[in-house]
Amino acid sequence: MDLPNMRKSQYYDEPERRSDMQLRMTPVYNVQDKTHVEEPSFTHTIRHIWPLIFGLAFLAGSSYGVATLVKTYEVDPTYLNMTFAEFREEQVLGEQCRAVDHAVPWKELQRKIRGCRRFEYYDPMHNDCQACPAHQPTDKVFAVFWETQSNCQHLVGNPNIRFVTHVMWSFSTLRADGSVEQNLQYWDDKHIKNCMAQLRMRCIKSIVALGGANNRDMFYGLRQPENVERFTASAVSLVKKYGFDGIDVDDETANMVINKGKWKDFHGQTVVDYLTALRKALDKARVPDEPRYILSWDEFPQSWTPSDCEIYNNNDGWHRCWEPRITDLVDWVNIMYYNMFGYPQFGNPFYDLMAKHLPERVLPAIKDPNKIVLGACTGQGCVLPQPDGQDVMNAGNGSAYYGGTTHADSCCL
Repeated sequence: MDLPNMRKSQYYDEPERRSDMQLRMTPVYNVQDKTHVEEPSFTHTIRHIWPLIFGLAFLAGSSYGVATLVKTYEVDPTYLNMTFAEFREEQVLGEQCRAVDHAVPWKELQRKIRGCRRFEYYDPMHNDCQACPAHQPTDKVFAVFWETQSNCQHLVGNPNIRFVTHVMWSFSTLRADGSVEQNLQYWDDKHIKNCMAQLRMRCIKSIVALGGANNRDMFYGLRQPENVERFTASAVSLVKKYGFDGIDVDDETANMVINKGKWKDFHGQTVVDYLTALRKALDKARVPDEPRYILSWDEFPQSWTPSDCEIYNNNDGWHRCWEPRITDLVDWVNIMYYNMFGYPQFGNPFYDLMAKHLPERVLPAIKDPNKIVLGACTGQGCVLPQPDGQDVMNAGNGSAYYGGTTHADSCCL
């Protein structure tokens, strides 16, 4: 019997036992001999980076493809969605306007027009920027004051907006140190800028109104030279931030206690100083081949009537006498007939205001009829109830005999 090869058990699931002879015949390797266990070291070569090359090529191709889609405005980079909303204005004043008779995705328009300069509009038909018509001496102002607590989409969506030349965005207010807030009241920047972009497509200029009746005390801080510096620097910064075409100064200080009842004597020089500084700052900020920034001034209707402009009623007064040096510093003077207290004192307003007050008192003081802009109002834009038809009267006469008209209404045209 072959004992060494014989299993110790008849059960096949029992582990096989080896004899001493079998164990002696099993080869044993020397663990000290590394030649049998050591593998050759890995040598790095350039041929091993081929997966990285393909990965980089894929990433570059994908980036280029996405950039192309965004550049052609098929994908909106903000929301990564397809752009479907369209902007279309088929007729302007009854004539085909090549700039806007081509349907444009709104996201495309929004981005492309911001690539245009402030005196240009975006022409989607030719996919470039075109210059708006240059200002002519015979041009008239038909401006709208828009208070930003109202949704400006009601403004730009109104079909009558095509008749408007300027929109006065009100307000940005002054701080105690003379600096100007860098935002408009109530609505956020994106909302206002979107509306301004739509206005620019029609070559409608946007002007920011500084101050306002509730902010008038802050203008007294401009008696300090350092505050004037902050005022001009921050005002220009605001204009640049939004892309405004100019500034309307609504300084409604009057014959108050701080002025000893005589606004012209105690605040007139301050106005001349800060308007001069602001005019210089705006001219310095202008790019040479761009139109000059607009600077306008709001004035009370009674300021040219001695019996009215000298009225003093402590801090409740809204009267002051005209400072003639303002004329040469501004592009136009907006006469706020919508802020008129005691309108009936003119008797028949349709006759006395147009036939006497303006030609006999206002025009000799301002001298240039094109610098006189008549303010009209409707609805909440009026301080007191106005005579029927005053808005049509002021708009008609302002356009026929003077520089134009402004329309004050907080909600609509």
